[in-house]
Order: sequence, then C-alpha cells, then structure tokens
Amino acid sequence: MRIRGQGRRFGERAAALVTGALLAMTGAAAPVLAAEGPDGQVRLTLDVPEESGLYDPDEGGEARFEAPRMLVHPHGGVARNVEITVDARELKDVGTMTPGHRCTGGDDVFRCRFDPRSLRYATHFSPFYLRGEDGAAPGDGGTVHITARADNAATVRADMRMEIRPPDLTSAGAERVPGLVEPGEPVVLRPGLANESRWPVERFALRMSAYGRHLTVDQKYRNCWYPEDGDDASDAGLAGTELVWCEFDTPLPPHSAWRIARPMTGHLDADMPAESARYQLLYEERDKAVYPHRGSGPELTLERVPTSDIKTGDNKNAWGSLIVRGTAQVDYAPVVEGPVRGRVGETVTVRIGARNVNGGKLPGVNPDRFEIVPPEGTTITGTPYTVDGDPMTNACKRPAKGSRAWRCGLGSDAFEQIDGRKGARTTVTVRLRIDDDVPGARGTVRVIGKYDRTHGNDSAALPTDIDARERTSPLVIGGAAAGGAVVVVGGLVLARRYRRNRRA
Repeated sequence: MRIRGQGRRFGERAAALVTGALLAMTGAAAPVLAAEGPDGQVRLTLDVPEESGLYDPDEGGEARFEAPRMLVHPHGGVARNVEITVDARELKDVGTMTPGHRCTGGDDVFRCRFDPRSLRYATHFSPFYLRGEDGAAPGDGGTVHITARADNAATVRADMRMEIRPPDLTSAGAERVPGLVEPGEPVVLRPGLANESRWPVERFALRMSAYGRHLTVDQKYRNCWYPEDGDDASDAGLAGTELVWCEFDTPLPPHSAWRIARPMTGHLDADMPAESARYQLLYEERDKAVYPHRGSGPELTLERVPTSDIKTGDNKNAWGSLIVRGTAQVDYAPVVEGPVRGRVGETVTVRIGARNVNGGKLPGVNPDRFEIVPPEGTTITGTPYTVDGDPMTNACKRPAKGSRAWRCGLGSDAFEQIDGRKGARTTVTVRLRIDDDVPGARGTVRVIGKYDRTHGNDSAALPTDIDARERTSPLVIGGAAAGGAVVVVGGLVLARRYRRNRRA
C-alpha cells in the first residue's frame, strides 16, 4: 500500500511539473486550474465588442469584411461540449455572409464548436465573413446576438451592434504654412479636408499632434479639448505630442471641400527651424483622459472652399500635415580629427563627424548628413561603430556608382550624440588604406543640412601626411629572421666540428 501511495503522489508531482513547464513556455500567467466539478461549478464568459463598423458604403458589393474576433472563456474547470450560436440575421440587408473561423452554418446563423482541450483557457473565434451590398447606406446594419452554451455551465449571451461606417474623409495631405514665422509671432493653422464620397457626413472629429514639444496651440475654442501640458501622444497611436481634439457637427455634402474658417493659432519654439502639425479625421469618441480641458472661447467653424483647393491626389490621405517654417536654422560644421598619417600599404584611422554650431533643433528624425571624399591615393575601407558595446559594420553608406563620397546620415544610431545643444558634436572612426603617396592630396568632409543656411562653414579639408617608404612586408621580415637563424645554426655546427678535430 505504501508503494502505491508513493507512486500516486509522484504522478501528481510530475503532472504539476509538466503543467508548469507548459505555462512557462507559452509565457502566459499561470491561472488556478480548478478540477472539473459537478454541473454548475463551471461558468462561461463572452468577450465581445459592443459595437463595430462594417465597411465604407462607397465600397458596396466590392467590400470584404471579417467579423471582429470574439473570446469565449471558461472559469472554474473544463467546459464540456461548448457551442456558440451567432445570429446575424439583422445584417441580411447589408451583405452576404459565409461561415468564418471555427464555425459552420447558413441563413445568417452560425454555430461554433470547440474541443474541450482548447477551452482550458480563453479561445477566439470570428463567426462569419461578409461581402458588401450595393446601395447600402451609412448607418445601415443591425444587432448580432451571440449565445454560448455548455453541458456543465449556464448559458451566457452578448450583443454587438454592427453598422456600415460613415464614408472616409480625406485630408489635404502635406501643406506648407505660407511665409516664415518670426520668434514670438503666432502660427496660423488651417487644416483642410474633403468628403469625396457620394454620402453626406453629419459629425466628425479632428485630432492634431506634433512630433515634439516645440509647437503649441492656443486653448480658446469651445468645441475643442486640450491635453495637459507635456502630454505625450505615443499611447494614443501618434508619434509626438498631442495638441488638440475638435468636434464638428457641420453637415458635409458629398463631393465637398472645407477648411477651418477661424484659424487655430499657436507658437513655434524660437530655436526650431520647422515643425509639422499632423492631423487625422475621425468618427471616434474623445479620450477624456488624454483631452481633459475644454476651451472657453468661440466655436471653431468650417468654411467651404473649391474642391481644387484640397489636393488629395489619387490616394485618400489618412493623415494631413501643416509644415510650419521658422527663421531659426541648424548650422552644422564638419569635424576632422587629424590628417591621414602613415606609410604606403598601411590602414589607418581618423575620427570624422559634425557639430551643431548654434544649437538649433530639428523636429522628428534628423534628416541631415555629412559626406566624406577620401584623399587621392587612399581608399576608405569601413566606418565601424558600436551600439551598447556591440560592434556594428558601417555608420556610413558606401559610394554610389561613379562617386567616391561616403554618406553618413546623422539620423542613424551611430550619431546619437548630436542634438540641439550649441557645440554638440559626434564623430565616427573612418578606416583608410594608403595605396599611394600623392603629393598634396587632400580629401573633403562636407555637412549637408536641410535647415542650414550658413554655408561658409559647411566644408573642411581632410589632409594627408604620407611617408613614401612602403611598409616592410611581414613576409620579408620573417625571411630575414629565418636566414639569420640558418646562419647561426650553421655556425654552431661548424664550431662543434672544429672542436672534435682538435681533440683528435
């Protein structure tokens, strides 16, 4: 009896270890797995969106739509013979449906069944695919009813409202704000948009952000909401800093174009040569945590403009941007630490880079670069660098065909040290092979900046100091050393023979 009991306990411990190992491999949190108990102890939950859009009405019969993922989750044990029924008959006027992932059925009612082993944890399903219907209008749709049953759990139900989306609004793309903004002057922002569909739009929202904390907007319109100072936009799906969220209920007829009538105003940092205010046109609800403050001034309104004023192009623009240019600049100068010094045949290194002369700042990723043209008689063999101690191959791109200039982008991770501080500098190791002694040979290092308007300090010479004597070949040195060894050994042999003859 004792041996059998130990065997049973050993089996239980082994099963627990296997379960723990499987959980560790999946990286999931380890839930408490209750043993399957009598009927009624297991319960099911459904995770279903409350509402979902279907398709753009202009797509009509060309639209393809997959139902959103839904989750069924058992609690308290293993749910037996789980079946989910999805009644989508209210959508019959907006499309033709076929069974989706893990589901079967017809006549717009679908049934999804699951292996109990796959329902130890939550599992997902997409009950149907839908093809659009010509003539369906924005707002058409219905409610989908979802019911989950199991042999040993109570039935649960959920509903999801699904409608054809309003037509997509398009932005005016990338536009430049006219003129240059002097320090302290207001920035005028007038986003443009168009309704290029054949359906009217009743309500929408405009959300605007910038790349960094260098552009602000005045908080004074009562149909706009503003973030806390310094709020970051990364959590809201934008790259940069949130500026404003505005809501409009101006009806937009089909094939119409619009601009902000009373312009938004703001300010650009004095040391910024430019900034981009990016905006989206949305039907979403405002995130109150991101935009808590409402303006208290007049309402921000729209005015209709000729459709030719809003150049959306062949592709609809999901994003628009207003490029603001100031009078500041980023004045770069090249950095060359020493000449190319060595003998013909050697490979030597020189530190080369750029510095920020005046402390101007750039928005977003640095688009600027410097270029290296090696002196005649030398060849650049590489520009190695490290990132967190790891060796990287080249900080600069090799020359294009027909050129000798290596291009070194200041936006790469090799040049993170250069920023908006006055005098900030960054360099990289450049390896040069000395092929020949060309008297007076000089290379060139040139910095190219998008907002660098002081060109007198953009170039610097890369001088040479070449010793015309070629480096001694290791093979020749080795041969001389070997010859010396032969002479010494031969001398020792002759000396021993001389001593033996004398003794004789």
